[in-house]
Amino acid sequence: MLCQQCHEREATIHLTQIVGDKLTKRDLCEVCGREFVDAAKFGKSIGLEALVAGRPEQTRYDLLAKDSRYAKGAYLFVQEGLAKAQKMFWTPSGPRHVSGTELLEGLRELAIETYGKQAKATLNSWGVFKCEDFGEIVFKLIEAGMLAKQETDTKKDFQGGYDFDAAFPS
Repeated sequence: MLCQQCHEREATIHLTQIVGDKLTKRDLCEVCGREFVDAAKFGKSIGLEALVAGRPEQTRYDLLAKDSRYAKGAYLFVQEGLAKAQKMFWTPSGPRHVSGTELLEGLRELAIETYGKQAKATLNSWGVFKCEDFGEIVFKLIEAGMLAKQETDTKKDFQGGYDFDAAFPS
């Protein structure tokens, strides 16, 4: 089977992502799938969105990364946190818009589940020191067309969320 991205080399990396009821599969060669292999080596997760439809998301992440306040990992983490929050606050009618407060809770739980006692240090290494930083990242993702917002959503929704020292004990 050929790589679905370059269509030149044999696919040796087979990725499957399930978000809600959406299943995405990609078969990649080692060259095109290098970022996934590298992420797996270091225990990080990365969304398949970066590889879908000719990598437009990757280009957007590169644009976001030019904002030197936050590392690329912070943007990926916020998107993963949104998926977590949507699952946490799932309704019988399906996924719904989550509030800033709900997103913050999803981000907190994801950080603890993923990084344990290193959660705060990991977030800090990406430039995230307080809930307001998550708000900045969310609105950068909205500006880049990677997230949607409602009229009532503002950066103020992330002010005074939780204290990182209390939320992420080391």
